[in-house]
Amino acid sequence: MKKAVMTSFFVFLIALTVALFSETKWLTFINVSFYIAQPLVIIGGFRFIYEKGFFDVTISSFKRLFRSPVERYMADEQRDDASKKQWGATLFFAGLVVTGATLIFSYMN
Repeated sequence: MKKAVMTSFFVFLIALTVALFSETKWLTFINVSFYIAQPLVIIGGFRFIYEKGFFDVTISSFKRLFRSPVERYMADEQRDDASKKQWGATLFFAGLVVTGATLIFSYMN
């Protein structure tokens, strides 16, 4: 949760920096925040789904299908989940927070 808040703060800081050099500061701040938040939501959402194992069954089925006969008799694959870095949820929820804030800010304008 702390990483998502820091990421959201960083997005707002970038948008504020860009808006300071613009003529319409408030509108530019809202637009830049929204434009930065949307890739965070999309990439973070896809990564979050992948990290939760949604595609694991499909991937393992394709690996078994295209394995050579010699490899089929070898030991099963062992996954090491501890080494997997999980950053999808952070990006996804930070993007949602920024998107929600920009929607609120746009109605205040």
